[in-house]
Amino acid sequence: MDDDQKWLEAAAAIEQDITYLKAAMADAKRNGVPLGLEQEMLQLNAVLGVYRTNAANGVGFPHPDDLFCIGNLSCNATKKAMRQGLKASTF
Repeated sequence: MDDDQKWLEAAAAIEQDITYLKAAMADAKRNGVPLGLEQEMLQLNAVLGVYRTNAANGVGFPHPDDLFCIGNLSCNATKKAMRQGLKASTF
C-alpha cells in the first residue's frame, strides 16, 4: 500500500468516527441529553482535511512511532500538523 492509500484509509476511519459522533449526538438530542461534542467534531474535521490534503499532495505517511498533533489555528488560518518530540517542527 502506498502512502496516498494509507492517508485515504486513515481518512476513511476518521469519516466513520464523524458518522458515529453525529449519530450519537442525534440520539442524545432526541432523548433530551446534550452531549456537547461540537469541539470534537471540529477537531475530527480538521484531521480529515489534513489527511485528504496529504493524500492529494503525496506527503509521506509518518512512521507509526511518530506522534503528530493536528489542530485548527485562529480565524481564517490554515491547518497545520506538528510533530511532537524533543524538538517540534512543522511541515
